[in-house]
Amino acid sequence: MSTQHEREDQATANRRAFLGGSILTGLALTGISDRLEARALAADTATGERKGADTRTEPSRPDGQNPSGRAWTRGELPCGSLGKAKVSRLIAGGNLLSGWCHQRDLLFVRQLAEAYLTEKKQFDTLEWMEGVGINTIMVDMMQLPILNKYKRERGGRMQAIASVRQDWGDWSKPNLADLKKQIGTAIDQGPELLFLHGGYADRLVQAGKAESFELVGQAMQHLRDKGFQAGLGSHALEVPIECDKRGIEPDYYVKTFHHDRYWSATPKERRKRFCVDGPRSLDHNEFHDNIFCIDPEETAAFMAKKKQPWIAFKVLAAGAINPKSGFTYAFENGADFVAVGMFDFNITEDVKVIKEVLSGFKRPRAWIA
Repeated sequence: MSTQHEREDQATANRRAFLGGSILTGLALTGISDRLEARALAADTATGERKGADTRTEPSRPDGQNPSGRAWTRGELPCGSLGKAKVSRLIAGGNLLSGWCHQRDLLFVRQLAEAYLTEKKQFDTLEWMEGVGINTIMVDMMQLPILNKYKRERGGRMQAIASVRQDWGDWSKPNLADLKKQIGTAIDQGPELLFLHGGYADRLVQAGKAESFELVGQAMQHLRDKGFQAGLGSHALEVPIECDKRGIEPDYYVKTFHHDRYWSATPKERRKRFCVDGPRSLDHNEFHDNIFCIDPEETAAFMAKKKQPWIAFKVLAAGAINPKSGFTYAFENGADFVAVGMFDFNITEDVKVIKEVLSGFKRPRAWIA
């Protein structure tokens, strides 16, 4: 007679096998069951871990071993420089460390991500990223403790580009003392690079007050005083434009950038300034967590004149754009790096595509980094 533990183990195995089969069946019905993501996701669900070097390059550890104990060679990606940091052209997005992701009107997506991204899954994914050459992740300052725990427990070397801001809820009241406190907290966590949070910078510039712009300039100088490159983040193109007018020059830009050739993009004539991260409308022709760069042509034209490096983020419009299309558009139009949110089952394709896109690549804007 089987024990209770044996029955529970068998039930778990049956459940995983059912889920794995269901995933493949559903994807086959949409005509994409042969995609790597489908195979990888089904294998993950059915076995509880990644197995087999036939579908991916396995992740590296400093001791030259992967979690299964097999030796392998670390992968490489094209890199550029931000200050003293050597940064892979493909930067990981920080969604992995928070479970937070854009969901448009699919209410289950965030819950699914939070359930899927257990700490083990986060650490395995970070390790895998490092193994294939992604050496930097872009995070909110609150995510730095998670990244540091990964480094301690897995021996990782993933670099951090962290956004800094005033505390949540205080953005309508610009306060340099609070901002400096938050920057100090972030610095204590050891990131390699810092930039002013995009949503925060948007709100400061949108306010249009002299003290708001003064705070942006003071933040840039404070970061430099602390020995960091001073990055300026934004969703709205008004941020770098208005800062330019006031002589506020960052050391690098972190700006959303993607084309609008996807179904859920807000029609051009209905786009409103500073709508990104703003109120969500039930009108399909208005913003509803569905567009993150409302003026890509103007953004490319502005960046073409700048001599600072540019990290483009949201280049896939939070999953609405095919990687080859999004990466090509970003690099062709001047981005020096792309920051992309990735689940583990996206990594292999994204790395393969980034290498293809950058192979023999030519573009009007010179590489700045």
